[in-house]
Order: sequence, then C-alpha cells, then structure tokens
Amino acid sequence: MARQLGDLVHASADADALARPRHAWFIGSRLALGALALAAIPVMLAAGGVPAPAILLVVGCVLQAVTAVFASRTGRLHDAHAASILSACAALALYASVSEGLGSPALAGLALVVLEAPLVGRIRELRFAAALAMGALALVAGAGAGAADARDLMGAFGVHSSVLAFSLGIALLTQREMRARALRERRLTAHNRLLVDGFGDLVTRHDAQGSVFYAGPAAGSVLGVAPGALTGRGLFERVHVADRPLYLMALADAGAGSALSRAQVRVRKGELDPAERASAPVYAWIEVRARRIEGDAEAGEDAEIVCVMRDVSTQRQHEAEIDTARAAAEAAAALKDRFLATVSHELRTPLNAIIGFSEMLADEKLVPSGDARQRDYARIIHVSGEHLLEVVNTLLDMSKIDAGTLTLQPEPFDVARLADAAVEMLRLKAEQSQIDLSAAIQPGLPELVADRRACKQILINLLSNAIKFTPRGGRVRLDVRREGDILVMAVEDTGIGIAAEDLPRLGEPFFQARGSYDRPYEGTGLGLSVVRGLVGLHAGAVQVESVLGKGTRFSVRLGFDCRVKPAPVHGGLREVLAEGSRDRATAASMVTSSKLSVLSDTVKKSA
Repeated sequence: MARQLGDLVHASADADALARPRHAWFIGSRLALGALALAAIPVMLAAGGVPAPAILLVVGCVLQAVTAVFASRTGRLHDAHAASILSACAALALYASVSEGLGSPALAGLALVVLEAPLVGRIRELRFAAALAMGALALVAGAGAGAADARDLMGAFGVHSSVLAFSLGIALLTQREMRARALRERRLTAHNRLLVDGFGDLVTRHDAQGSVFYAGPAAGSVLGVAPGALTGRGLFERVHVADRPLYLMALADAGAGSALSRAQVRVRKGELDPAERASAPVYAWIEVRARRIEGDAEAGEDAEIVCVMRDVSTQRQHEAEIDTARAAAEAAAALKDRFLATVSHELRTPLNAIIGFSEMLADEKLVPSGDARQRDYARIIHVSGEHLLEVVNTLLDMSKIDAGTLTLQPEPFDVARLADAAVEMLRLKAEQSQIDLSAAIQPGLPELVADRRACKQILINLLSNAIKFTPRGGRVRLDVRREGDILVMAVEDTGIGIAAEDLPRLGEPFFQARGSYDRPYEGTGLGLSVVRGLVGLHAGAVQVESVLGKGTRFSVRLGFDCRVKPAPVHGGLREVLAEGSRDRATAASMVTSSKLSVLSDTVKKSA
C-alpha cells in the first residue's frame, strides 16, 4: 500500500524526505474518504433511500477525493489542503444545519479538521481550519437560534466551542513539535549534505529494483549532469555496456545484506545531445560503494540502497602508468640480464680459445711438431685476442657515450678515402663469408668536418653488421653521396632483414632482435647503439629501411660541418621504415637529432 501511495505523490516532493509522507497521507486519506462515501450510497439505497442531508456528506467526501487528485497531479499540497478544509467545513455545517443543528454528531468532524491540519499543512492552514470551524459552528448555531431554547443553544455552542478550543490547543502543540522535528531533520540533512558535498562524492538512493529516486547535487561536479538526469534508469543507461553486469551485481550484493559492496565502472559524463552522437562519448571511472539501509517497517517504508560514487579516473590512470613503468623496468632488467649473458658468452669464447691454445703451445707434450700447426694456433690466439679487444672497446665506447664523456675531435678529412678504407678493412671478412662487398662513392665530395675515428667506427659497425646478417652469396653495398648540405652514407644488404616489431627498439642499449646467447650470430648487439650515439654526437640522424627476409638499408645523415652543439645521445625513435606483408609499409625512424628531417616516408620495394 505504501508503494502505491508513493507512486501517487508528485515528483516535486520526491527530493524532500519531510514533504513526501505529508503528500502521501493527504492523498491517501482523501481518496479513502471519497471511496467510503461512494461505497455507502448502495448501502443506503438498499436500506430505503438516501436521506437528503446525507447527500451533503457524500458530496463533501467526493470533493475531498478531488483535492487529493489535484495534489497528486500538481504537487501543490497547501492549495489542495486549503480547498479540503473549506469543503469539509462547508459540508459539515450544511449537514448539521438541515438535520439536528448543534446536536448533530457531524460537528465532531470540525474538531477532526483542526486536529488533522498540522499533520499536513503549515501554521497558516491550521489558523485557516480553526477560523472556518468556528465560523461553521456559528453558522449552525445561527440557523437553529429560532427553533431551540436559548439556554440549550448556548450550552451546546459552549460545548462545541470548548471542544474546538481544546482541539486547537492540541493542534498547536502538535504543530510546534512537528516544526521542531522538521527543523532538526533539515539541519541534520543539511549537515550530512555538507559533509558529503565537502568530499565531492555523489550520493544516490535506489529502490529494491535499482532505480534511482534521489541523486545528490554532486552529480554536476562528478558526471557533469543535473541530478534529475540520473533518476529512474538514467544512471544505469550511462554505465558502460561492458560494466553494467558489474554495476548490477554491486547493487544486488548490497541489497542482499548489510555489507558494503564496491565496484569500479565506467560512466558516461556530460549531456549527450543528438548532435553529439556522432562523436565518441567521454567515460569516467567511477568507484561505487553501495550499502543497504533498512526502512521503517511500522511506517511501511521499504529498504533502500544508498550509493556513494567517486571519480577515480586519475587514480586509474596513475595505476596504469605505474603498471606500465613496472613492466618497462622488468623488461629492461630482463634485457640487461640477457645482455650480460651475451657479453659473458662473447668474452668466454675468445678467452677459452686463447687459454686453451696457449696452454698447448706451452706444454711440451701437447705442442704440435709442425711449424704450420703452431702458426695456426698462434693465428687463432691472435684472432681471439682481436675479437676480445673489439668487445672491450665497444663496451668502453658505449659507456663513454652514455656517461657523456666521449669527446669529439672534429677535423676536415676526405670522406671518400675514409669510406674506401673501411670497405678494404672488411673485404677479407666479406670474402670469407662469400659476400659481394662493393662501394659507390660520388666523386667530388667536399671534405667532411667531423671526428675521423668516430665516422670510421660508424662505417665499420654498419658494414660488419651487414656482413654478419647476410647469408652466403649475398651482397653488401656502401653508398656515399651528397644531398644538398647533407652527407648520406648508406649501407644496404640482402640479408635477413628486421622484423617490424623490433624496429621501434633498434639502437636501444642492451636490445638485440634475437636476444639469447645461443643465437646463430655472434656479437653483443651494441654496434647499433654505438652508431646511434656517435651520430647523435654529430647532430646527425640514422634512417632504417628494412624488408623482412629481403634486406636492410641503414642511412647515416650528417652535415658537412659537424661543429655544432651535440644533440641528445638517446633521441626518440621517430621513423624506421619497414615493409610488412605484401605492399603494406609501416614506418618508424630512429632519429638522434631534431635538427635534420627524414627525407622519405615510403619504402621502395626490393626487386
């Protein structure tokens, strides 16, 4: 019954916890009076007819029902209450006047009108009810003045007046107590609202079905909407579709018991106008804390679910950043571990050869008798020592670059002669691997002002890498040319190429495309890191074009005068060009300086 009456209360009274029960009482009591009056008509007809005075009471009760409908449709309780008082006093006065006068028991209804006034209305309605009741009593007394004894009339009038006065006193006390209670509740509500609003949380109240019948004023700051937009199914429809089961589960868990239920869901923010439906809605991560609040069973109040909602989008973002940083740190640690394992392998292999063959040469029992075999052992020791020295020098160069202690010595030199020398240094290695090594150097190149040793190291590292990762019968080509004020030194091979997922990390310290020490290619993987660092110190750029399974092209771009302020060594990876499946190309570049731009954004397919 309480739920049905609550549905009849106007929406304007839903947000006021004190006004809602008054509306419900007024509507319910007046509808009950109207129903009783209509139900009494058949009974009176069956008993012999409806007396004329009784028709006045029936009409008065029906008018009470009309005032209830008016209050339910408009929410104007005070106007409806005033009309109810007026119609009730008029009906009672007319009925008493045409029936028994001051002796009519219907006049007791005037006292009920006065007593009920503070339960529904304000002090103004109470005064109005008392005045109308006294006026109605005087009207009845005046109508019966000629037909009754004056002494009896005065006695009856005095009794009814005393009853009205007593009723008025009780009503005034009730009014005062109700006003004091309402004031305390409003202060408590305002205090609680200040506490909640002070934390910036959104408070919502839900019925047993999960529908919102109250949303706090923090709806504007948390979700960017008016509280009314969340009532009913408004909040549920704003929850992200994927998170709705979690949201409903939190409400269901809270409704099933008194324990606090928590959930984090995505809720759409702002008003979504039809013109904005083409754009993606903005969602905020909202933490929902729900708890069941028991209702007053004696008053017919059902239990409800109170939710406190807080925007945790920033917290979620920080957690995601922490997870990303943790994953990056773990990946870096694993990368360093693999790098140390690789370096250990690269150091142990030549050291084992040096120690083993030197022991054989030092032991009279193991030393070979032939001079040719001894020279082979000595050559193996020499090659192993050179390899060990190369590893150590690479590590030292990389550490100096990282520490910023590597100092360049710029000087003008013939870059064509330097390129020829680098090719000749690696020609024997290429011939041993059955790889065609060639160079195409543009004639008439001006002198390059840079660090000669660093530029030589750049070319040697790139050519060595190209030879290392090119199978037998392949080709490696060095191309040196001028493009305006830029010198381009490109090393192109027909090797194994680089996978697209490895391109963004090329040149990072400790990174190798195949990072296990049992990989088929020797080396520490620091060659490209050294190249990247040395090119960065010259304020240049490195561009990579790779097709997996077909080959790779590294292009170093330097200004002809590198005596400029060095760029950061570990610049961002901006564009490395690669071709994936079929004709689709993906791009990224390894650029160590922002002073030079990348020339090409496309890949020429290999023949």
